[in-house]
Amino acid sequence: MQTPFTTFDPKIAVQPVRSLINYCERAGLMRSALLRAASLSEDQLNDSRLLIDVERYEDLFRFASEALKDEVLGFNFGKQFEADRWGVLGYIAMTAQNIVAAMDAQYKFQSLSGNMGAPIQINQGMVTTLQWVPAYNCSHHLPEQIVSGLVSMGRIVTNNEGYAPRAVFFTHKPQAPISQYESFFQCRVEFEGQFNGIVMDNNELLTPLRKSDPELNKMLVGHAQSMLAQQTFSSPMEVIKDYVIKTLPSHVPDIDEVADYLKLSVRSTQRKLQDYGTSYTQVLDAIRKELALTYLRQTHNSVLYISERLGFSEQSAFQRAFKRWTGTTPRRYRVSILTE
Repeated sequence: MQTPFTTFDPKIAVQPVRSLINYCERAGLMRSALLRAASLSEDQLNDSRLLIDVERYEDLFRFASEALKDEVLGFNFGKQFEADRWGVLGYIAMTAQNIVAAMDAQYKFQSLSGNMGAPIQINQGMVTTLQWVPAYNCSHHLPEQIVSGLVSMGRIVTNNEGYAPRAVFFTHKPQAPISQYESFFQCRVEFEGQFNGIVMDNNELLTPLRKSDPELNKMLVGHAQSMLAQQTFSSPMEVIKDYVIKTLPSHVPDIDEVADYLKLSVRSTQRKLQDYGTSYTQVLDAIRKELALTYLRQTHNSVLYISERLGFSEQSAFQRAFKRWTGTTPRRYRVSILTE
């Protein structure tokens, strides 16, 4: 029997951790000290199948940020885009037809890179908002790394240094002069907003990529599908958690839908959950709780908006669930955070 599932502990693939260690080593930090900060061995760092607790990644950011005296380490790290930072997903993005196709693959195979957050696309007429929704109370480094990395990738794959969003948004307070961010993004940057992400013109998302390679991309997608099938067999809980996180903003997936995504029967899916000493209802509840706490801590979204993003039919149903989780109401919880 697997370790019982009691709380939601987000995971991240080892590739971005390895990339951050390499980046910090080039900046002058000792590799041995970086490995200790992340509680990893060199062998673990080179295991491409490994998913680790995201808290180790946060520990690494905390250590390296202080040692380098770089309060925006995530932002600076993200600007240096490398395809292998996200394993096969990075190479799928590099060989895709356009940014839309790259984002579609990221959504489909997200669990290969972990379940610390979810990419979301929202089309609004002539523009599209690309959001990254964290699945836990993350530091400012992670969203800044992901958003700056997305823009950096866009410039590389389009071979256009002028590739820029219409606007960039973060939910946290700025950690450096806003002009520093706007100089890189080449657009307006707003902090303490409702989401982490960028707003892009649709025509920019459909621009053909300079390294587009349909045959290679097809092979890479096939490889990713095989990896996902293997992950479903070896770590089904991680795949289930990822699917729930990325689906909740649009609807609440039932166990039939999850089983279909896993390409398993409902009965087999239930048995896999039982191996972890849990049920689908408990998994869904734990994920909703963690996301609720994250939304309330990191954004200024209304309680109604949060309840909708978590798939509650009514705000009152969300409030009852939140009181069951924490013993208090969402508003009181948010006030307590502000007064900490």
